[in-house]
Amino acid sequence: MNTLTEHNKAIALRFAQAGWGTNPGWEKIWDQVMAADVVYHFNSSPEPIVGLEANKAFNASLFEGFPDIKQTIEDVVSEADKVVYRSTMEGNHTGDFLGIPPTGKAAKVNDFTLLRIVNDQIVEWWYECNLLEVMKQLGLMPDAP
Repeated sequence: MNTLTEHNKAIALRFAQAGWGTNPGWEKIWDQVMAADVVYHFNSSPEPIVGLEANKAFNASLFEGFPDIKQTIEDVVSEADKVVYRSTMEGNHTGDFLGIPPTGKAAKVNDFTLLRIVNDQIVEWWYECNLLEVMKQLGLMPDAP
């Protein structure tokens, strides 16, 4: 495997692990690995979140909803300037999450992250998880017949 691919994989894993939102100092990691004008595509939302500070604020709000959330990285694939990883997340909904008051229920979901890394910085970020399944686990959506 080429050196750039391995280097970018290391940056992505640093973001995923040390930059995880429940870790103390995660914001400093983001300052080091993310471009100031990073573009974040969250769950196929039509409008991306643009800029490091806006993304820090959005990320912090997500972790308020699940302050004990744990992430287990299951797979990592890296090629040239892109790194994708699949993980499993699980935690308890004890704070506001995307405008939803706490339910006290647990949720577990698989997710995918794709990062584009240029000159040692994440410049673009795609994230997908099944939010409908999360809402079902929180008791906010009925199960389909």
